[in-house]
Amino acid sequence: MRNAFARAMTELAQEREDVCLLSGDIGNRMFDRYKEVAPTRFLNCGIAEANMMSMAAGMGLSGLRPVVYTITPFTTTRCLEQIRTGVAYHEAPVVIVGTGSGLSYAELGATHHSLEDIAILRSIPNMQVCAPTDSLELVAQLRQAIWTGRPTYIRIGKKGEPDIYGKDANLKIGEANMLRNGKEFLLLGIGPIISEALEANKALQKIGIELAVASMGSIKPLDIEFLKRKANEGY
Repeated sequence: MRNAFARAMTELAQEREDVCLLSGDIGNRMFDRYKEVAPTRFLNCGIAEANMMSMAAGMGLSGLRPVVYTITPFTTTRCLEQIRTGVAYHEAPVVIVGTGSGLSYAELGATHHSLEDIAILRSIPNMQVCAPTDSLELVAQLRQAIWTGRPTYIRIGKKGEPDIYGKDANLKIGEANMLRNGKEFLLLGIGPIISEALEANKALQKIGIELAVASMGSIKPLDIEFLKRKANEGY
């Protein structure tokens, strides 16, 4: 997912002169191509994430489209006040991308784990909260967030996540997607963990259990209409 994000940012920087990338002292080599395309629109803000978020809010309110990127707990809970007051309160068009979500950085200990980020950020008014299933959904959500200009948090994995969707998939923030059809029950999920749900689907098929699998794609907005339809279908 990280490499897909870097490629998408490079493309966006070529398409739009207002796209800027702020990094919390990670991924510098990963963004080499981006820096060739837009050298003046890449800012390594160091390990000063609260400062970085305030910078992004100011840039957004000045007509730019800043994207903030670093390890998930450092771009969410460490600078929560700046997200709440600087970004969300002013509805600044800032996209916050957190990499290594969940326990992806397991060996680095609790400081690098992010288990609370979704619960906390979804409680903040004006914030969209997304958890793409794979690289294709990540790129779709990133593009939509930049084009609509809504404050958005995109929670991504670390690396090596399998692509689930085909290239012709219609992926939008706030719309769920059925990945597998089944009759007995429906398993809902978000983010790269969906690949584990699909493996469970295969295992259950072998013993005659028809499991449906769906990805919600985003937590806020949540596709309530999809859930109502599936409930009416008897899941």
